[in-house]
Amino acid sequence: MTIDWLAFLGVFGTALAAACVIVLCFATAIRLLALPPRGAAAAGSARDEEMDDVERGSRPTAATVGAAALFAVSGAIVLFGVYLVSPISR
Repeated sequence: MTIDWLAFLGVFGTALAAACVIVLCFATAIRLLALPPRGAAAAGSARDEEMDDVERGSRPTAATVGAAALFAVSGAIVLFGVYLVSPISR
């Protein structure tokens, strides 16, 4: 029995790259959801605790749409990987 090490390295590299892409997409989506609301105080400025309940804003729409798209992309990659690994009975 011989092992095709070149094929093994190809599978390993592909799995590593796919894992990196999934993590990058998911982390970027979480970062987009953590964007501060529009009109929020500038970074480093003093915050008044009493005003926190009054100043309600919404995150930019593009950030929300981008986060949803990145979550969908990472989910699609995971589902495609499951499809490739699972046996298909026909």
